[in-house]
Amino acid sequence: MKTLAFLRRYSRVRAGLLVVGALVTIAIWVRTGPLPAGLLDEPMHPSTVVVDRHGVPLREALSSDQTRGMRLTVATLPPSLVAATLAAEDRRFWQHPGVDPIALMRAMRINLAEGHIVEGGSTISQQVAKLLLNRRSPAPRQRGVGAKIDEALIALRLEHRFTKAELLAMYLNIAAYGNQYVGAERASRGYFGVPAALLTPAQAAFLAGLPQRPSGFNPYRNRDSAIRRQRAVLRRMRAAGSLSSEQLRIALDERLTFAPREAPFAAPHFVEMVLNASGRERPARIETTLDAVLQADVAGIIDSQRDLLRRHGATNVAVVVLDNDHGEWLAWEGSGDYFDAAHGGTINGPTTPRQPGSALKPFTYALAFERGANPATLLADLPSSFPTAESGVVYVPRNYDNRYRGPLLARRALAGSENVPAVALASEIGVPALLRFYQRAGMDTLDKTASYYGLGVTLGNAEVRLDQLVAAYAAFARGGEWIEPTFVRRDGNQVARTQRLVSPRTAFWITDILSDSEAREFVFGRGGSLDLPFPVAVKTGTSQAYHDNWTIGYSTRVTVGVWVGNFDRTPLRNSSGVTGAGPIFNAVMVAAERRLSGSSTEFSHDPILPVPPGLVQRDICALSGERANAWCPVRRREWMPADEPEVPCRWHHLGDGELLTIWPREYQQWARQNGVDEAVHPRRKALAISSTASAVAMPRAPSSSPLTIVSPPAGATYLIDPTLRRDFQTLPLRVVATTGGSIDWSVSGRSLGSADAASAIDWPLAPGEHRIIARDREGHVAETTVTVR
Repeated sequence: MKTLAFLRRYSRVRAGLLVVGALVTIAIWVRTGPLPAGLLDEPMHPSTVVVDRHGVPLREALSSDQTRGMRLTVATLPPSLVAATLAAEDRRFWQHPGVDPIALMRAMRINLAEGHIVEGGSTISQQVAKLLLNRRSPAPRQRGVGAKIDEALIALRLEHRFTKAELLAMYLNIAAYGNQYVGAERASRGYFGVPAALLTPAQAAFLAGLPQRPSGFNPYRNRDSAIRRQRAVLRRMRAAGSLSSEQLRIALDERLTFAPREAPFAAPHFVEMVLNASGRERPARIETTLDAVLQADVAGIIDSQRDLLRRHGATNVAVVVLDNDHGEWLAWEGSGDYFDAAHGGTINGPTTPRQPGSALKPFTYALAFERGANPATLLADLPSSFPTAESGVVYVPRNYDNRYRGPLLARRALAGSENVPAVALASEIGVPALLRFYQRAGMDTLDKTASYYGLGVTLGNAEVRLDQLVAAYAAFARGGEWIEPTFVRRDGNQVARTQRLVSPRTAFWITDILSDSEAREFVFGRGGSLDLPFPVAVKTGTSQAYHDNWTIGYSTRVTVGVWVGNFDRTPLRNSSGVTGAGPIFNAVMVAAERRLSGSSTEFSHDPILPVPPGLVQRDICALSGERANAWCPVRRREWMPADEPEVPCRWHHLGDGELLTIWPREYQQWARQNGVDEAVHPRRKALAISSTASAVAMPRAPSSSPLTIVSPPAGATYLIDPTLRRDFQTLPLRVVATTGGSIDWSVSGRSLGSADAASAIDWPLAPGEHRIIARDREGHVAETTVTVR
């Protein structure tokens, strides 16, 4: 029995020793295990000066050697800053081994009580580990429990290798203090103009509170929040015994005076892009294409438009200016305010894909011109439906103002940014060909299938980058040649990548149309932000639901692009490309021309492009687009191919002493409904006859029924157009009635109202399957069923 009891005790002791041994082994491994390779290595980047095209410094990225003079050591740790930092970040710093279970439990209890994260529970040692890991990793590290465990293990190992004072100095040298200040010494000099050793307790408490949330406690933007945080740190210092009651009172009474903020480095989004592209082995000097003076002008223009932007609910602006001759970026504004953390200020807007709306239309017309069309090509601006890739589904585009203008020449259709003619052209060209053309023009975000985008791609339902769209527009300004843009000056041995996008003739036509203020007057009016004191080809765009608006255009020297919106996609209020981005575009274009021409008052009035060979000006009928005859009431001069057959206008004739307009069949109903027979000429009568000049009646649907619904056709499927306001999403309901009179309409059991049998009634589209019923006064009933998606 004694032997058995002894063996049992021996087994328990042995098991206990094994457990203790295992725990000791784990503890030793945790504390003495290897640190990640290169964790403690200093960044070895040389000092890099980024300058503009004239040698003006934009930013200097200092090397580690040049920042050593602003580092704190164990011997130079300021007592007031140490006390404030420990009170703000880690009250048990001197007691814990690198991880503080008490702080973790306290943080968990507070966070559960508040319902969200208020305290993190990380020690200063853990924060040092996190900062070192972030500095070592080129990409942002994943957050989560796994990351916290890694940081805790490394913190324990750092505590084994360094003294507490060394870890504290390390933290103060690599922590971020906002406004581009890294390290407490640099932050002390930046905010207060004094070395950290001379900080008062009030100033030290302010600095110590910053690393938790540098943007939120930025004193230049959120002074009240910064002061509240500073006072909280002062009270913690008093609770920790670092301050007496009298010292606390003096510190709370001290009024902090901040040094004027150091001018932020110019064009921060642009400079960061340049530095990121230069790789890890950066040269000592990078000469960029930017013009610092023009960049400052752009910043001032945006600031001057703040009130207007706020009225439209816009918080973000992106602006780029591209030199046409060499494809060099002259100005680059990424967000409107790099330091506006609340609205994504660090996001680089020109490289962020957004929907451009009508700003894509010129490329549809350019491809049509390449295939034989010209500015006098007649396009039908009429209610139309187009098949889609999905069987039975049709696409019914609407114009922005919900009006149809009947026969419309390509010049006016593009200048006035009408949707229906653009979709008709896209349907004729084909979406696959359009997508290939966009991609050739450098817009690489359009990478999905033709069926994914559909015909709406010509109206800008796909997302593109502002910088790529501006580079594509600049190809028109160069007579059709696309140049790959650059942000670094090319030396004599570097040749830009180029390709012919369109012919000089097409580039001239697009430029001539987009700079024709008379052609766009019927939609945009005159004297607004699109009219400048020198020739400018310009196009606006507004995306679905008013999330984005754009204005892009070019002069002889530069191409300017402006995007206005919100990075979080909050819709704008009553804002389009004309009213939102337009005023900024106007001012930036003027500033760029003044800068490049060297004159503040004199501008060149020469055309943007010379007339290419093979074009001549001819008189055409403004209605038909054919060569004007003696009876055409409105005519205009148009640049036409010299070898184009001259067909006299077949629409206008003189008969029985009266001027007659012969409307082709497809325009007869539009002419009737719009009363244009009296609008063009007081002595003209309009004949509803076919294109062969034989008199016909208005077409009727063949039917033996006294009442037949002819619009919409039975079983049709309609798609709600994402590019238009919902109040424009209507479908005209029409009948053919032998009895005439009034027709009562109902949709899905709800009365829609009454209309004369010869007229249409508009029904607002709504998703779903709908049964449409028409009843005349004699009790005849007709019905049809449609689907809306």
